Amino acid sequence: MKWYHTLFFKITLIFSIAIVAVFSIGVGFTKHQKTRTIEEFERTVFALLRSAYNRQTESFNDEFLRQEGLIRVENLEPFKEYITQPPPNSRPKKRMANMRGPIQTFENEDKIYILFSPKNHEPILFQTSFEYSTHINLLVFGSVIMLLIGLYILTLRSIQPIGPLTKSIEALAKGRYEAPPPSKSLDEIGMLTRAYYKTITKIRQLRDARQLFLRNIMHELKTPLTKAKLALAMVESTPYTQKLATYLNTQEELLEEFARIEKLGSGEQPLDPKTYHIDDILAQVYDLLPDENPNLIKDIKSGSLKVDFDLFCAAVKNLVDNALRYSDDKCAKIEFDGKELKISNTGPALPYSLEDYAKPYFLGGSKQRESRGLGFGLFIALQVFDLHGFTCKYEHTNNTSTFIISGFNPS
Repeated sequence: MKWYHTLFFKITLIFSIAIVAVFSIGVGFTKHQKTRTIEEFERTVFALLRSAYNRQTESFNDEFLRQEGLIRVENLEPFKEYITQPPPNSRPKKRMANMRGPIQTFENEDKIYILFSPKNHEPILFQTSFEYSTHINLLVFGSVIMLLIGLYILTLRSIQPIGPLTKSIEALAKGRYEAPPPSKSLDEIGMLTRAYYKTITKIRQLRDARQLFLRNIMHELKTPLTKAKLALAMVESTPYTQKLATYLNTQEELLEEFARIEKLGSGEQPLDPKTYHIDDILAQVYDLLPDENPNLIKDIKSGSLKVDFDLFCAAVKNLVDNALRYSDDKCAKIEFDGKELKISNTGPALPYSLEDYAKPYFLGGSKQRESRGLGFGLFIALQVFDLHGFTCKYEHTNNTSTFIISGFNPS
């Protein structure tokens, strides 16, 4: 997953935009409020100046202005630059109806000064008692920003269990029942983690019980088979004992296939793919067939496949065994051209679609004569091919059934 697709990035982006927006609004509001306050103060000061100005003598009533908070600045030397060249933060010059000269306002060191420039006279400078406090604005907007930061931290803490929960779900898909500790949060994510923890715990208990049951049932079934094979080995060899030994071996293979079905169905059968030559794979298939001399025609091109050896050989054996068992002439053909593996025989088509046989324990609505041949065996083969990522197709033309396995990358 890309970093910009994560929920953490999206939440961080939203809160960052919100914090920047609140900060910008706070700065703009503070500046606007200060400008309005200064404008109102200027109107009051200008009214005082008009009241204290004597047009005849062109002088101000300093005592009156002092009482109103306007103090004349006697030493103009530090402000010579402001007088000759108005600073950038100075207000536009204004002319009063009864005053012979413009009035201008400017700020210096957080104080506001009033400059009166009469004609043919030295400029007069007043220092005002104006003070503008931004503490309230800082408190309000600072509180909003701190609230957003707090909500951001709480939100991240709320979604924190999602990371371990995601890893646990990915592990579950691989057959590992790992549940993160349940969150103590009371929100929906906390409820989800607690429910998931209970679910995984229950599934783990069911898995352990199923594995214990499977081991016990396999042990109970194999014990009499082992005793029967041991007793048979002590009896003189005859055609009947050899036939009985074949049946016992077949029964043992059936138990192994039943166990393999259970593991495949539960997703606990791991793959160990390695590269094997096609001749080695077919040699193992021959060894697994119940008939020591199968009537099997081969048309094999040299090549190698990357497969799980035991699983893949068992799957191919099941298809070959079915082809031999259900062919009209008890003969089957296996072909490999480097890209596809084909197993074919002559005989009637499958009574059901291949998708139906891929369903666990499918019997098609009626019990078949041999479930192993067209039920369990074909189901196992299809499951193995699917685990490898291979494709299995079935075709029936001219009284010939063909299974085509493809999708592997031969080397």
